[in-house]
Amino acid sequence: MTGEYEQQKADRQQLAREWRPGEPLPAITYTEEEHALWEAVTGKLGSLHEEVACANYLRAAESVVLDRQRVPQLAEVSSVLTGLTGFHLRPAEGTVPAELFLGTFAESGFYATQYLRRPESLFHSPEPDVIHELVGHAVMLGDPVFADLYRSFGRAARRVSAPGALRDLVQVFWFALEVGVVHEGGGPRVCGAALLSSVAEMESLEQVELRPFDTADIVAQDFDDTDCMPVLFAAESVGHLVAEVQRFLTRL
Repeated sequence: MTGEYEQQKADRQQLAREWRPGEPLPAITYTEEEHALWEAVTGKLGSLHEEVACANYLRAAESVVLDRQRVPQLAEVSSVLTGLTGFHLRPAEGTVPAELFLGTFAESGFYATQYLRRPESLFHSPEPDVIHELVGHAVMLGDPVFADLYRSFGRAARRVSAPGALRDLVQVFWFALEVGVVHEGGGPRVCGAALLSSVAEMESLEQVELRPFDTADIVAQDFDDTDCMPVLFAAESVGHLVAEVQRFLTRL
């Protein structure tokens, strides 16, 4: 099984490596086992979203409707996003260098992987997979408020040059748009793609240490993106998170 998984992943990475802008997005032939994995994980995620996802995500999910029974193709999701907020998806081999990954947001582009997580990592993947990309990022990119925030990160990434500034930018992106949390309806609600695509992260939200969303504290916080977060930063609202991030970006 390990060899089969690695070969499938390598095949999808090769397609991404060969793709050039302007070409059609690679179409993937997913196996029945992969469709079943997608269905199992997204079914569980959907139930958790009703409990802990922020209102912006839930509204966007009504427009960016992902099939629960089969793995969607990037092209079909990309066309929906373009109609909603102007964003488009691009295929990624895997983790994209930060400067390129963030900088592409400035032109409303988003690099997304097309392989699925390992079967033994159903509920928390240590690397970005197509579940993370589509259930997490793509749906959030269908929300105009968050799409604009992604673009703001992109413009900042194109502007900064000092390694320290880029590192701080990555930190704030991580805690705002990968593991972001806001207070809504009397409790914490998630708005970050890594949380929204992780059953384990959402199920353990009540056990996490939640600190006030402060960018000075965020840039000083170490984190391991291969494991569940023991510390998260919660903004008072989506509006508060956006305002704090924009202030930070303006100062860079």
